[in-house]
Amino acid sequence: MKFFLKAWVCLFLFCILLVILAMYSVSNVNEIDSVVDHKSLMSLQFLWSNITMKRDFQILNDGKYVYTLDLRQYREEFPYLQDYKCNKVSEPKNLCTRSAGFVNLILAIKSYPGSFDRRHALRKTWAQPQVIEDFLINPVFLMATTSNHTEMILVEKEMLKYQDIILWDFMESHANLSLKELCFLEWMMYNCVTDFVFKGDDDEFVYPPAIVKFLKRTPDASSFIHGNLRVHTEVLRKGKYRISYQLYSMDVLPTFVSGAGFIIPGILIPSLYRAATVLPVFPLDDVYFGFLAIKANINLKHGHGFYCWGLKFDACKYRNALLVHSLFEYDEKGMSPEQLLDVWEKVITKENCTD
Repeated sequence: MKFFLKAWVCLFLFCILLVILAMYSVSNVNEIDSVVDHKSLMSLQFLWSNITMKRDFQILNDGKYVYTLDLRQYREEFPYLQDYKCNKVSEPKNLCTRSAGFVNLILAIKSYPGSFDRRHALRKTWAQPQVIEDFLINPVFLMATTSNHTEMILVEKEMLKYQDIILWDFMESHANLSLKELCFLEWMMYNCVTDFVFKGDDDEFVYPPAIVKFLKRTPDASSFIHGNLRVHTEVLRKGKYRISYQLYSMDVLPTFVSGAGFIIPGILIPSLYRAATVLPVFPLDDVYFGFLAIKANINLKHGHGFYCWGLKFDACKYRNALLVHSLFEYDEKGMSPEQLLDVWEKVITKENCTD
């Protein structure tokens, strides 16, 4: 008798969850003119936060390819990625403060502890709290730790001064960038409700007025993840982005948006977080996000203005760009702080540009 009673209770709670999900599937909540119903979204976050998930073997299908993610192999090659529990050392106090009538946009910027000059340049240019039309914009730097004790002492002082850093206790590494994706989704799930998140790096030019214009002009902006779409690119077996055949035997990767910069509607974060609780953590952060999107049944959309591979400088072109990673095409180094400051000054003082 007790078993059937528990089963009915679980079924009842599951039905409630389905009803809430259905509320977010209707088209009118995806209009840019409609601010997210934040009370309902917080209710959805609460329900999901109380559902215990566990990573496991996964099979995903994107309509063209079937992907097998074997947790055992992921634990063998990247055990820390699979077992790490997000533990934040510090966080901003007022990042998600809301104001009636405004659309909230968070600029979430991946950064390394030692990149002091880059963060200084960003705070003087595009990564500063600001209001553009009816958008309330706040930046936050996403950071992990290093073994450099001097750097971490300076970071601690920086956190106290600016209140714009989320710091976790895992170590910085290329593979651990995927943990920044996972832990930021978890942090947003439990701590913040926003309308949009722009995810980017600390070595690029970003123009917030262009982001606002893009979101206002894009139909159903809240229905998709927007960025520079990478469609079924080749798997690399050597170099910085190497993936072993044992971990991933396919020759192509899932479609994903370039990690240099993309936009996530806040209403999609609960679905992405739920996917992150069950999927093995892939050691390439942008590819990992592509897998999360498949699991969460979220569509990725290619957007004009995401110059993740660089763009030759032209002030008017840069005013219409959401992001530019480098002054030169296919330059992986990104912009130096000096280049960013110079470009920013030229762009904001340029006149007579057309859309």
